[in-house]
Amino acid sequence: MVSMSEKKQSLVLLAIFSFAFIAMGVGTITPAIAAIGAAFPQIGFSTLLLVSTIPSLVSIPVAIIGGSIAGKSVKYRTLVLFAALMFTIGGIIPYFINDFTLILVSRAFFGLGLGLIMPLNTALIFNLIPPDKQANIMGINGVVMNIGGIVLQLLGGVFASVQWNYSFLAHGFGLITFLLTLFFLPEPKKHELPAGTADAPAQKLKMPVSIFGWGIAFGVATILYYPSLTNMSSVLETIGANSAVAGIVLMFMTIGGMLAGIVFGKTFKKFGRQTLSFGLFFFVLSQVLFAFSQSVPLFIIGEALMGFGLTLTMTSINMMAGASVHPSQTPMAMSIIVTGMNLGGFLSGYIYAAVMGTLGITTLRFQYYSGIVGFAALLIFFLVLFSMKRPAAPVGPSQASSH
Repeated sequence: MVSMSEKKQSLVLLAIFSFAFIAMGVGTITPAIAAIGAAFPQIGFSTLLLVSTIPSLVSIPVAIIGGSIAGKSVKYRTLVLFAALMFTIGGIIPYFINDFTLILVSRAFFGLGLGLIMPLNTALIFNLIPPDKQANIMGINGVVMNIGGIVLQLLGGVFASVQWNYSFLAHGFGLITFLLTLFFLPEPKKHELPAGTADAPAQKLKMPVSIFGWGIAFGVATILYYPSLTNMSSVLETIGANSAVAGIVLMFMTIGGMLAGIVFGKTFKKFGRQTLSFGLFFFVLSQVLFAFSQSVPLFIIGEALMGFGLTLTMTSINMMAGASVHPSQTPMAMSIIVTGMNLGGFLSGYIYAAVMGTLGITTLRFQYYSGIVGFAALLIFFLVLFSMKRPAAPVGPSQASSH
């Protein structure tokens, strides 16, 4: 028989995981871009892409603001409820309108929710889950996030095949998150800052420099792997595969991510921060396959390896960052890391276009050659760093309160 406290903790996890489920909701309408373009033939392609990129741009400052106020001037629960509401309302509104400018405005509101989801999701794990269970829960959280990404993208594609505006209805999942949060998510306990004395008054906690380092590292990794998402269909065309095949290939990234989430807890407990090195190694392998493969099955293996590497890398960084700050700092720490990821994703295309244009390079596989070199350099850097430096001890009191 399940005890009341176990049942309560299960419901808390359900609320946290529901938040993770919608975290990759930015990709929901990706399969519908062509259908949206056909519905608005007067809109140029670069303007059309704003439907997909505006939420990511808006989410960058929102993540930082949200991280700075979460659990301090504004309750976690309030921010989570606001995020789920903006995700749902901003996500669904384009179903009802035919004005492209208003659609972009609604996508900005959607970005308000999106910017808060990922950093708050991770911060809640550090503030509501006992430390000895955090690695396992982070792994499962990664699995749920990937499942959510698959479900939302598939629904977006299926709905778009009926009519372009139906794809936006898939954002309705945010309403489930809103209700689960409303009824089952407790407000994390406030962690008191270390008290001062008459001789040494309490100092305001500073964000460790390492957090900014993790944000930069994740940003660089995102710049390197992003072409493996955005240009995959174009590269596959060169070996005779169509966009439907590209969709299947890209889905295996999520499957690889799910597998990594399943094994993350045990891997991190056994290997600690070296789990990040494993993640970067899988990234290198994926880029090698993308750079030299001439068959679809090898591209599928490459995407699965990349998804595996991405989940190991991202979750390891989150775990190490969470362990190096006071619990009250976790929302801001996660926001800095997510901002690094979002900026990397936004800048990736521009950086590669500038470099390839300057050097006169036309082959899209150049991006994968760069990925091999870049990820290998990151791997060597962290192997050397981890061999020299002892892991930082967590700041302040126990990171979590058991519920």
